[in-house]
Amino acid sequence: MTGIAALAFAASLVTAGSANAASWYSDPNSCTGAATAVSRIVSGRTIQVRYGNCDGTQHGWGRILNYDGSEYIRFEVDTNGDRSPDGYSYYRAGNRNYTAGYPTSNSSSRAFRACMSTGPCSSGNATAWW
Repeated sequence: MTGIAALAFAASLVTAGSANAASWYSDPNSCTGAATAVSRIVSGRTIQVRYGNCDGTQHGWGRILNYDGSEYIRFEVDTNGDRSPDGYSYYRAGNRNYTAGYPTSNSSSRAFRACMSTGPCSSGNATAWW
């Protein structure tokens, strides 16, 4: 792989924060029974938090629709209930329009949101927490 190709490939890979890296599911596009939990339109793009069964465990992930390829979809995970991200995954939509997935939980401490951004989500660019 050339230097430029390697750099472009690396830029498209998942980036995860401090949430348990072993818990991330790399390709939720293969999950079954997928549905949208929450959705929001931001600058004409549809931002979604999705969920489905991934190898026997329910996961949530972010997805962007109606994109032109230059946008980034970011998925944030709150694991302790403070509605501040403890981990995240993001991708450039031109390479892949969905993020890695993270296991859902019955606990009110676990929540997800998605946004169109490479930096932290905000009220101006994100779905509600789900």
